Amino acid sequence: MNAALLFPLGPPQGFATLATTQWDGNPEPVIREILQNSLDACVEAGRVTDVTITITAVATGNLPGMRDYESHFRKAVGDRGEGPQSPAEKDIIDRIDRVLRRDRIDVLLCRDNGVGLDSQRMSGLLTQGNTEKAETGAGAFGVGHLTAFAASDTRYVLYAGRTRNGIDPLRRDVVSAHAILASRSERDRNGSVRRAFGAHGYWLLDDGAGGNGAQLGLFAAEYPLFVPGLLRAQLDELPDTGTVVGITGFNRFRDDHEDPVEAIARVAAKNFLVAVQGRRMVVRIIDKMSNPPLELTVDREGLPALLRKEKAQLRPRGGWFAGAEAHRCLRTLEEGQHIRLKCGAAAKVRRLDPSEGTSSHVQLFRSGMWITGRANELIPPCFNGFNPFDAVIMIESGEIERLVRGAEGPEHRGLDRRRLPDQRRRTRLLRLLREIRDELRAHAGKIERADEYTPEGFAVFERPGGRRAERVAPYRPRRSPDEEKEATTPQPSAGLEGAVDPPGGGKGAGRGTRPKPGTIVAGRSSVIPVRNDGHVETLRVHWRPTEGHAKKPAARLGVRVRIPSGSDETCELPLSPTWLPINELRCAGAAPVRPADGGFEVIVPNRELEFTLKLAAPVSDAAAIEVDFVRRQSVVETSAE
Repeated sequence: MNAALLFPLGPPQGFATLATTQWDGNPEPVIREILQNSLDACVEAGRVTDVTITITAVATGNLPGMRDYESHFRKAVGDRGEGPQSPAEKDIIDRIDRVLRRDRIDVLLCRDNGVGLDSQRMSGLLTQGNTEKAETGAGAFGVGHLTAFAASDTRYVLYAGRTRNGIDPLRRDVVSAHAILASRSERDRNGSVRRAFGAHGYWLLDDGAGGNGAQLGLFAAEYPLFVPGLLRAQLDELPDTGTVVGITGFNRFRDDHEDPVEAIARVAAKNFLVAVQGRRMVVRIIDKMSNPPLELTVDREGLPALLRKEKAQLRPRGGWFAGAEAHRCLRTLEEGQHIRLKCGAAAKVRRLDPSEGTSSHVQLFRSGMWITGRANELIPPCFNGFNPFDAVIMIESGEIERLVRGAEGPEHRGLDRRRLPDQRRRTRLLRLLREIRDELRAHAGKIERADEYTPEGFAVFERPGGRRAERVAPYRPRRSPDEEKEATTPQPSAGLEGAVDPPGGGKGAGRGTRPKPGTIVAGRSSVIPVRNDGHVETLRVHWRPTEGHAKKPAARLGVRVRIPSGSDETCELPLSPTWLPINELRCAGAAPVRPADGGFEVIVPNRELEFTLKLAAPVSDAAAIEVDFVRRQSVVETSAE
């Protein structure tokens, strides 16, 4: 019963941090992470995943630790008020203050019937963030429980679990919470720091050590075993074990155009299509705040109606899984031919109707969750010359599962072999993907030459006698110093006869329309476009180098933004990308930095891992934006001040 929200010593941090704001307003990463954890827990428990998501309002006093939370918040605001505050930080403070002034706080509660939480699992959950997951987890390098904070205006998330000990058949409960505010300090009359508090607070049993600035080891911490009424009522709904997550100050994903129930159902139906269609997952969503209360269930029977609404969505929202692709995948799962691949994975393959186009599509799911539609060796050009088809690859176990999991991106989407720790595994993953490609090709069959069709009147020019077309410099990628020698930064070649600049270019071969060449630095990155009236002018970037590069001596890091042309080095005359000029770069607690001549590259100060880029002009197609990092030795940036 002697529980408190304790803020141990931690590094200095303000209210505005990328970890809690990068997914602001986007339900995709929040719901994906919650449902993925539930799916993992139920697989471990040997059960069908049954998730209930409830949107409700709770009296402020009924939320555990809220008195300690508000006290720390008010003191942190006072401490931060002595220095400069950015507009983003002021906005966050205003949001928290508005929520705390209400009698009731909106809460999103997610309950699953998985293996549950004990003290050890609770410690792993609270310290997970971007760290490695267990071998049985759905992702090797995930964004972790921090994604939930994007849906919380208070940045305060509750956790409760009910589990069984393998020896003791009795069920046991455990509860905690995690708050992310700002660091603060208390000073004596002489102005000296008497006690310091970090920005991260946890609801723990207070032994008198956590509140005086001492380092708190969560793996040795004691969590309250008495679960308060709000969370206990959720646990008591479970037939056996399970977990409850409570997102306080739920912001309804800040979307006035889409009901949160429909947003949650959309994300669950698309991203967990294989798990739901295979009757391995059911998600129930209840909004008690609507009048009358709104309920919606995502199950196998309801999938067709849910995905039919998304059929017209050709482009993915925020770069995730497009609705049209998900709708096509469902048809393939229902009508396609089942194939057992040599690597141990399963596939459903359906030959496309002429009305569905001539490009083949391969979507890769792992453990029932969508990962990517553009895996190496499985993109549409790899199947040119073969009868067009749609395929769903379902990876569940074995070597291919371990390698794919290790190569996933930070949000469990996309594959990058450079994330694997050694060349042997990188090569092995590529070989397995090529085997899948070859099996799909063999199943589809080559297009007969008699089937090829040339439209009547189609003009054909003989190259020797025809007019020589204007040519642009082809890509000549620079090799990364990474041992795999795969990471490249596309750079046009100079001196090609007949080469011209893109429209609006400067003097010389592309001068003034692109940054100078550079050696790419391999790493993991998340790029979040911030939309304004349908356009994007701001990018939130979270980057970290791969392990090998992180050990090398520090070098200045340049960042540039581009939109690929769509052609690559396999083309005879590939087109250069469109390089986007940058207005400024901002890091938390630092002065803004602007690029030097040309405006296409800016140096990241002090090798910051989280920052915001302001583009010089708005961009409409946010999904096409890519960010490169290059190694620099000299200073090329200028301060905005």
